[in-house]
Amino acid sequence: MFVVVGYKDFHLLHPSPQDREHYRSFQWWLIPHGVTGALALFLGPFQFSNRIRRRYLNWHRLAGRTYVYGVAVAAPLGVYIEYLKYANGIGSLRLVIATVGFAALFMSTTGMGFLRIKQGKTQKHREWMTRSFAVALIFLETRCVEEIPWLYALLEKPLTFFESHSISDLWLFILFAPIAAELVLRCEQLRPRIGLPMAQMRR
Repeated sequence: MFVVVGYKDFHLLHPSPQDREHYRSFQWWLIPHGVTGALALFLGPFQFSNRIRRRYLNWHRLAGRTYVYGVAVAAPLGVYIEYLKYANGIGSLRLVIATVGFAALFMSTTGMGFLRIKQGKTQKHREWMTRSFAVALIFLETRCVEEIPWLYALLEKPLTFFESHSISDLWLFILFAPIAAELVLRCEQLRPRIGLPMAQMRR
């Protein structure tokens, strides 16, 4: 997904006059939003590695704090950027509302994960951070769907139902993210039981 997004946005390295005009009203807000959001997306997967956590616990904690701070900055700035786009006539109110929902879900799941580790509840922390990263992936998912023809064709009907064509609405992905996270968590719970004798599984 990172490769697809990079390919899609590569033209912004040499923006056209139309691109410059489109981003003019919020271009400087994109820098902190993009940097902190990219940090969260990049660091997130490493946080789930048991090997890294055991061998480099201090790094795990530092990266975790950076992830939380990144979310705390990127999510509200994303809402503000969409508001600026709407105020300047280049965005929709529907997108502003959807982005508020996305940001609220992102910050709440991340905040719960941070709170749980502060309380010493490691397993609950891991579960909430799984939910948080599932929400983080919404950014990549919305941008990848349109670039992968077979995936876009697969999702065309639900996208139409939720009015999510283009990146103009996030509701389908906001709905999907928590479900995907719960499926991952359930699979992790079942995995240690695979291979156990039936008598042990019934206990």
